[in-house]
Amino acid sequence: MSSPDPVHRPGADGADRPGSASPSEGLTLRVPSAGDAVEWDRLFHDPAVMRHVGTGQLRDLAWYEAFAARQRELAERTGLCIFTVVVGGVVAGFTGIQPWPQDWGPVGTPEIGWRLGRAFWGRGHATTAARGVVRLAREHGVERVVALVHAENTRSVAVARRLGMTRERVHVPPGLGRVHEFGLTLGSRAPAVRGRCR
Repeated sequence: MSSPDPVHRPGADGADRPGSASPSEGLTLRVPSAGDAVEWDRLFHDPAVMRHVGTGQLRDLAWYEAFAARQRELAERTGLCIFTVVVGGVVAGFTGIQPWPQDWGPVGTPEIGWRLGRAFWGRGHATTAARGVVRLAREHGVERVVALVHAENTRSVAVARRLGMTRERVHVPPGLGRVHEFGLTLGSRAPAVRGRCR
């Protein structure tokens, strides 16, 4: 039995049209708006949230505005991107898929990722949202996805495992410690997400 479509899709007039809510407290995904960057900046300006993201560097609003713009372009080209996660009408963070953007690891491979504000941890939202993204990736012809997770990030390791992903490699990039590469074969052909998105 397939889960309901959790994605908000813009209408022809550019207005946001709601998709169906998932069972997790009305969780939906949407292509990020310019305003979502402000919420991401607020949610992620928290060392606890960023602890296992790259070097842990806190980003500024300009970085999130540029990132959201790149995701809108990616969604326009492929139908997939890093989506805004909305829970009960409130922006909770993001999850989605994009080509792995770093110069190490599975360069260019579709990578699924998730990040939520601390107030939304521990309620199953990351897993629910990521499952919706896996389903969308399969529908868009993505054959395989990876997730790169810091070895100490036990919460994200647990999400990857709940998605059915298995650890395939361990990377040790300079200054980042051990990073586990999880993989999941989706069983379709012709991956739709290509290129790089920094």
